[in-house]
Amino acid sequence: MKKYGKRYRKLQKEKELSKGKNPEIRKSVSEEVNDMNTALLSMSQIAGYNPIVHDAPDRKKEYLTRLNSYVRAVGRNRRKYEKAQLCAYEKILFGTEEIRETHHIDFYRYYMLLDVLHVTGYQLMDSREAGLSAFWDKYYLDFPGEEEHKLLAGRVVRSVQEGGGQLRLLKRKRELSQEREYIELIRKNISFQKEKPFGMMVTATMSAGKSTFINALAGKYICRARNLACTGKIHCIVNKAFEDNLTYEYDHDLVMTAGHEELMNENGKNRSGKIVVSTYFHGELEKQRMILNDSPGVNFSGNKKHKEITDKLIKGKDYHLLIYILNATQMSTDDEERHLEFVRQAAGRHPVLFVLNKVDAVNPEEENLETIIARQKEYLKEKGFENPAICPVSAKAGYLSKKFASDGLSRTEEKELYSYVDKFERMGLAGYYAKNFRNIKVRDTVIEERQLWKTSGMAYTEKIIKGIATGGKRNGSDIY
Repeated sequence: MKKYGKRYRKLQKEKELSKGKNPEIRKSVSEEVNDMNTALLSMSQIAGYNPIVHDAPDRKKEYLTRLNSYVRAVGRNRRKYEKAQLCAYEKILFGTEEIRETHHIDFYRYYMLLDVLHVTGYQLMDSREAGLSAFWDKYYLDFPGEEEHKLLAGRVVRSVQEGGGQLRLLKRKRELSQEREYIELIRKNISFQKEKPFGMMVTATMSAGKSTFINALAGKYICRARNLACTGKIHCIVNKAFEDNLTYEYDHDLVMTAGHEELMNENGKNRSGKIVVSTYFHGELEKQRMILNDSPGVNFSGNKKHKEITDKLIKGKDYHLLIYILNATQMSTDDEERHLEFVRQAAGRHPVLFVLNKVDAVNPEEENLETIIARQKEYLKEKGFENPAICPVSAKAGYLSKKFASDGLSRTEEKELYSYVDKFERMGLAGYYAKNFRNIKVRDTVIEERQLWKTSGMAYTEKIIKGIATGGKRNGSDIY
């Protein structure tokens, strides 16, 4: 074997990993928050795809009554999770008033079984024996049938528990033809949950735009900058398997149909240091199971507790990638200098991706953006970062572009978006990325509002993060 050939280098890297010389690549990130495993929150809701949502109100009540009784009979120890699931089911079912079709309750016997599995986190057979027996007694009393029915019901449970190929086979059963879409959604949930999550931490000094950047990654307004600045809570964001148009929040209570009120106001009963939000991420990261931690912004002259929380998170290294947000309008401040010094020492061998936010504030007719970036790169090198990777972005512009594609914009947001469209067409960020990240390709679109996602730099940044999460150099985004 040629000593420094491609195969030799590959074997050497594998040896280093096996010896633990690069543990941040192989280690798993923590998924426990207080008494909740956040892996449960990575699964999307399926109830909206159940035909019961378009049945008569009396049938919905009957369905929910039975679903509640089955879950109680199982007697699992995830009461907070199951209670939140049942509350979500009630809101989803009665959130639709349109009646499209009515059926006898027997029509839903396999939907009911699949919903019991979903509400219990697809772990029905892990329940205590007495509870499982009580469940089956109730179920067969409510949905009696021939021995073939019992065999098929048992196979449904086993297939969901085992996941993967068994669910694909289950969809082919003629007796389950109407439940095929439901089974496929469950398969997506289970497959997604099995993936090892990619851990990210976002850090910055105050007013760099961390929360806006996170909202841009998700394409939704989920991160509350004002509240976090006041309370010093860690904001943990979990990606979900598919879009169900719902956001979960675990803030002492678990709410799976969280609205603006829950997301923007802290629960005073939460004595822990974390708030968890789970939603589906639109964009390049939509298929990546991720856990993203956002800590309070560092201000050395402000609340010292906030800095202590952030320092502890960075030192803990419970992440695979550290994203450092820089403010293009306030570079090289004293706070920045001290925080960069700490990050360089504390992050160790973990990769750091620098995101230069708020480039929309740069006037391309008066200032050369590439000169600003080059100056920032030299500054980072002086601080000990050997080859810093810098992604210039406007998180606000990227957020508006995504929101346009999904939820639509207010009139004020529309005006802001079109001012960004014109500005970033002239700024030419695509040229910077083409030169510095040559293997990162982003397609153009003729829809100017969606093209802004590319021209604002957010599309490139997401692709770079995805590249790091899925293999680094082969995706053209190695920053080690």
